[in-house]
Amino acid sequence: MSMLKKAENRVAYGKVGIYGEAGSGKTRTAVEIAIGLYKAAGCTKPVAFFDTEPAASYMIPFFQKAGIEFLVYDQSRALKDLMAFVDEAEKECSIVIVDSITHVWRDAQDSYLKRINEMRAEKRQKPIYALEFHHWKPIKAAWAAFTDRFLSSRVHFIVCGRAGSVYEYQKNEESGKMELITTGTKMATEKELGYEPSLLIEMVKVRDGGKIINRALVEKDRTDTLNGHEIDYPKFESFKSHFDFLNIGGTHFESMNQRDSGEMFTLGAEDDGFGFEKKAREIVCEEIKSLFITHGLDGTSTDAKTKRNELLLEVFGTGSWTKIEDMRSEQLRKHFLTLKTKLEPPPALEDVA
Repeated sequence: MSMLKKAENRVAYGKVGIYGEAGSGKTRTAVEIAIGLYKAAGCTKPVAFFDTEPAASYMIPFFQKAGIEFLVYDQSRALKDLMAFVDEAEKECSIVIVDSITHVWRDAQDSYLKRINEMRAEKRQKPIYALEFHHWKPIKAAWAAFTDRFLSSRVHFIVCGRAGSVYEYQKNEESGKMELITTGTKMATEKELGYEPSLLIEMVKVRDGGKIINRALVEKDRTDTLNGHEIDYPKFESFKSHFDFLNIGGTHFESMNQRDSGEMFTLGAEDDGFGFEKKAREIVCEEIKSLFITHGLDGTSTDAKTKRNELLLEVFGTGSWTKIEDMRSEQLRKHFLTLKTKLEPPPALEDVA
């Protein structure tokens, strides 16, 4: 059967992202869009709010005035609870608001770090205080499950997040040095989520004559009717052209995660991200020990222990073997080569000649 078919509009639900600093109008704008969309789309089920701030209490009067039933879950910032909330809301509600998604992203990181340290405590290992490179794979996998639900769920979905800075290294023309500078802002959450909304809005505070204006900057509009627009005190009507494009009441696309390429790969027991990293660390640590043996520094004599400890402190910055074993493999490899050069210096040029 052919994979190709005639193109049709299979976006039946709005997927909106709103981010900004405190007081910029994120929540109010989300509520304005939700109420206007509810009426325009002819919704009949309640609006659901996953509240991490909490901020929903201040939004009750707007929904009461509009005559819309407003349901709230405000007991958690946990990713697992957000997923359960989406499951329930998809059955019972027309529109979902999550505010703030930044808290949920932080929970995913903190929860994984906590779980790692619980496991380390069981093994009588020292805790770690920051996530390492190989930890991000399972965190991002768990987050990807939410991103898929955000896109494929049969509800209009609005996520609000805090603004985070985008940093880049640039060369200072006067000093000639590379400096880290701020080049813009983004939603403070897992970076790929910022690419997913069909309508992405940055809210900013503009001071004008002693008052604050909440201004919407349309960073992305897949319908290409609002890109680059700046809108003060935005309402639903400000973004109506985006929602007019939707195939409301029609067929919405299915989850993109129903198929994968697993059958293309044949893996061994160690062929996962952590397995590779763990194996690489073990290999380098064995090479370090072998180097010490070769140079007679593996013994228990005072001289051997003193010299070995001096080298470890100089090259690795620590005399703790446990701490060395926990270093990232690429860092270990770099330090090993430095150690090898110290113990086995290359011959002088005249010796080579």
